Amino acid sequence: MTWTPRPAAVAAPPSAGAARIRVRALVAAVLFVPALVVAKILVLATEQGSRCLMYGGCAPFPVLLFLALSGAALAATVLALAGPERMRPGALTAQLLLELVAVGLVPVFP
Repeated sequence: MTWTPRPAAVAAPPSAGAARIRVRALVAAVLFVPALVVAKILVLATEQGSRCLMYGGCAPFPVLLFLALSGAALAATVLALAGPERMRPGALTAQLLLELVAVGLVPVFP
């Protein structure tokens, strides 16, 4: 009896749609921090925002909520980049929405 190797299972190459989702997820992740900076600059340009910076007395920023949103956005980013192909579109949508809500917290709490 002779030994014959079995052919290895080869995964199908990723589709063009999967590549677009990966690029969009990566671009959204890279632009998250600049969006936070721009939102904070816009808040500080207002009268209320500059008054809060100079004199204080404003509502405290919800740090735990922001960290939870950012962590969930990070998890969605990882899923959009490396998850199963059928889950990537939903993960990208979740990532974009979570990042949008996190950036939206900045103007609400100057």
